[in-house]
Amino acid sequence: MTNNITILEVRKHMIRAARTAQRAVKAVKTVVPFTETPTPAAAIEQGMAHHSLPLSTWKRVGGKAVCLFVLAAGLFTACYEDKGNYTYNFDSMNSIDTLIFTPATVEMLTGQTIEFTQPLTESETHKRIEVQVPQTLQSGLDQLDFTWIRSYQKGKETISDTVKTKGYLDVELPVGKTTRFNVRLQVYDRTTGLSRYQNFAVATRPIYKNSLFFLHGKPGSVLLGNVEKVGAVTNVRSDAYKLIYKDEKNPFADAYKLMFHYGLVAEGRDFVKKYNFIVFSSKGVVKTYDPFGMTPRLTAYKDFVVPMSAQGTFLPDKIGMEGDPSNQSDFYYMLGKDGRFLTARTIPAFKTPATEGSVANYNVTACAISANNFVFWDARNNRFLYVNKDDGYGIWAEQQAYQSQLNNPVLDAHVDFSGLKAALSPVGKKAVYGFIQYRENYDKATPYFIFRDKDAPNYYLYQLTSTAAESDKDNGGSSDEPAYTIKAKKLEGFTPSILATVMYNTWFSTNYVFYADGGDVVRYNTNNGDKTVLYSAPAGYTITCMKFRSEDNFLYSADLGRYLTIGMNKGDNGAIAEIKLNTASDVDESFATLFYDADNDGRKLGNILDFQFVREYSYSLPIR
Repeated sequence: MTNNITILEVRKHMIRAARTAQRAVKAVKTVVPFTETPTPAAAIEQGMAHHSLPLSTWKRVGGKAVCLFVLAAGLFTACYEDKGNYTYNFDSMNSIDTLIFTPATVEMLTGQTIEFTQPLTESETHKRIEVQVPQTLQSGLDQLDFTWIRSYQKGKETISDTVKTKGYLDVELPVGKTTRFNVRLQVYDRTTGLSRYQNFAVATRPIYKNSLFFLHGKPGSVLLGNVEKVGAVTNVRSDAYKLIYKDEKNPFADAYKLMFHYGLVAEGRDFVKKYNFIVFSSKGVVKTYDPFGMTPRLTAYKDFVVPMSAQGTFLPDKIGMEGDPSNQSDFYYMLGKDGRFLTARTIPAFKTPATEGSVANYNVTACAISANNFVFWDARNNRFLYVNKDDGYGIWAEQQAYQSQLNNPVLDAHVDFSGLKAALSPVGKKAVYGFIQYRENYDKATPYFIFRDKDAPNYYLYQLTSTAAESDKDNGGSSDEPAYTIKAKKLEGFTPSILATVMYNTWFSTNYVFYADGGDVVRYNTNNGDKTVLYSAPAGYTITCMKFRSEDNFLYSADLGRYLTIGMNKGDNGAIAEIKLNTASDVDESFATLFYDADNDGRKLGNILDFQFVREYSYSLPIR
């Protein structure tokens, strides 16, 4: 008992001494700023010299304070030096740094996801997800327990099931159906009692969704290839059709051009998404497929895309579009190799122009679609023509579009060239390309045309401005008055090696035109003539075709219009490259340039003839 009392007394004295010392030091600090850390005794001596207390009082308080402070400091220091109470060694504990899945997870709008292509046959329904577990001290999985909790919706109810398997999860996917469920994985380390968790989703996608089709090879033996990224894996196939229809004859042997169209169409009281992947043959045959599975479309309607004509087979040379498919304001033109043209609105049931009231005997070589009119250059008669876009045929249902006919006539625009210098007149020149620059204001955009001297590599830019007042823009009537005024200038340093590569992109506000010059992709500023090389092909390749993933500025197209696909050839071999531009149309350095010259089995690609990116109606890119 005596010892206990003594210890209590010592503790009380220690507490009082510590408080006294703290007050003394605080008092001194308020009087004399220390430049060095003083001892308690020194602090009190300095305080005695400067504080107003009598010296005798300082000495009485200071003596006791110093003794008790030293005793307390010694006891506290003894406790502090017991480092074993506060230092932990984690190096001897096993830890899990990350989990690595095969197939790999990718970050999508809905979070981390493992994607599988929907099985085409029953033999492809079984899939396995494996996980690697890098550890700091262990290399095996013996001390690890794996718990996979899978949850999915069944009606309004959420169903969960639990599977305990060592490092893998087997899943069964239905043939040709959309599947999605969530997974939570727990990896428990029995040596430490710690767990690592990972959440992700498993989802299926139709084959070829959001992918690039391309035609390659020689005429008579052309194949339809495809580049498709599924999760973190890129599949390059030289024969995409054979993957699905293994025993059928190749239907694309004579194909030379591709087109894609999407939108909502009316079926009864409902609107449904439709996708039209259109393949044109040099023999005049046009085939339409749902690209996500290559199922034939529009087979109930004869010549749905390109109508029959008494003038013979229509072979498309140039295809263009403007507008927004989300509100049925998208319009399309198709120029034939023989100078004829067709137009369409919203649904790709292309129509021949009206017969009654139309001018005859023309050879159209370029087209631009403004807010009100299709505008054409007639090379045969050296004149501009136009057709009012607003027409009466149904745009909601495919059958209505198929059965309708255009009413608005083809009119002479009567553009007066007399105000241009002789060297700038378009008469006798070759129209190369037509476009409108409307990123900022579609309704106010004016048509532009690029022309070339027939016998010299000189290029010119023409701008047409409508003379119609707002009140009579929709009349579509005939008049001898000019429908447009014209301005012209020479394009200095404009040097496309293949005219078919000249193109404009509405995604950029600056008036840039893109083209291929040998093995280079060139961006040309029509305002000041500045040129920038955006991409150079590998040695020996010549660029033959270019196309942006998206032509329209559809709300849900994300940044598709900034991806530029480039086709190139070297001898009998071809290759496809893809670059991404930023909003200023400079190369986006964060996107690694893609390049494919062989399929996944090592087969070299043939000469690239054309390509087309196909995407969902409400397409959005994953967040990187």
